[in-house]
Amino acid sequence: MSVDSYLELFTTLFGWAFYGVLWDVLVSTGIVYLPFLGILIDNWREPAQGGEFGSVTGLSLRRMEIELFIALLVVVLAGQPAALTPLNASTLSYVPQPTAADPTPPTATTTDPQSTYGITGFTGSPATVNLPVWWYAVLSMSSGLNHAVIAGLPVASDLRTYEQQARLATITDPRLRQAASDFFSHCYIPARSRYQSAQPATPAITALLDTYGDDDPDWLGSHVYRQTPGYYDELRPPKQMPGWPYSALRDTEYDPADPPEWGKPTCKQWWEEGTEGLRQQLINAADATAGGLSGLVVSIAPGLASEQQQDAVARTVLTNAPPIWSSNDLVAGNTANTGWLATAENLVKGGLAAGGVVTASGLFA
Repeated sequence: MSVDSYLELFTTLFGWAFYGVLWDVLVSTGIVYLPFLGILIDNWREPAQGGEFGSVTGLSLRRMEIELFIALLVVVLAGQPAALTPLNASTLSYVPQPTAADPTPPTATTTDPQSTYGITGFTGSPATVNLPVWWYAVLSMSSGLNHAVIAGLPVASDLRTYEQQARLATITDPRLRQAASDFFSHCYIPARSRYQSAQPATPAITALLDTYGDDDPDWLGSHVYRQTPGYYDELRPPKQMPGWPYSALRDTEYDPADPPEWGKPTCKQWWEEGTEGLRQQLINAADATAGGLSGLVVSIAPGLASEQQQDAVARTVLTNAPPIWSSNDLVAGNTANTGWLATAENLVKGGLAAGGVVTASGLFA
């Protein structure tokens, strides 16, 4: 008989040994006979109260025979431990699941438990325990059925491993965290505001929502904002982005004769670029902090498109380390005014910034 863990090799035997002790106590004290006494009393009292005198005796006797037979059958099959169905310790075994480190683990038995059970704990376990016939059959059938079903299941990855790895994925680099916050402030918030104001319901947007879910507009890498004209393809950060080269066709606010050191990519480029893109950097951060989360996503969900797999990793990182909205002017203390007017302006901006942080954080969550 196969069990499902090292511990069950011994708890199965000890559990039924304790049951045998409990049954002996019930028999010795006579408690086990109380149900039979109850049957006799009920079948004498109830017919006598409701039947005619001539038929009471026969009705009471017939009901008593049936109920006593059923009770005796239950006791014999499901209550009384029987020598006919002994549970031998030598028949119990546990085959551990193979792992990469040990593809052929040895079978554990009570004599060779492959663990400290039976050595430092559960010592002196009984070699043989008598079981009731019914429960012996249930134990044997359930064990065989359980292992047959498990063996017949298709091979699947451990979702618990994915959940644990996903919880570890975060942003440890402060520069990447700042980049995510900048993208949140300069791309996501303006795009979401524009989307909420326009409430577009074009067939193209409907198709994107059908593919990526109704909550697609609720995160930074939204396909609605990336693939719909007028959103990420037009929005750009207000400052030069280190690592992004200047483009005369895109960065038209600068003099081509005196180009700046860096350019200002569109939000679409900023997110999607292969190496410098924010999504790829988030994926790299996930792999660094969660032990190859992107590869785990591919193995768990091979049916998903590559785009959706990358989105899942990036979205997991952003969930664990959400970006924060900020105003560059307020953070840098930049203002064109001086004196009491500047003070009043900063106070107003500070209040608006605080309200914006709460609103934007609620929308992102």
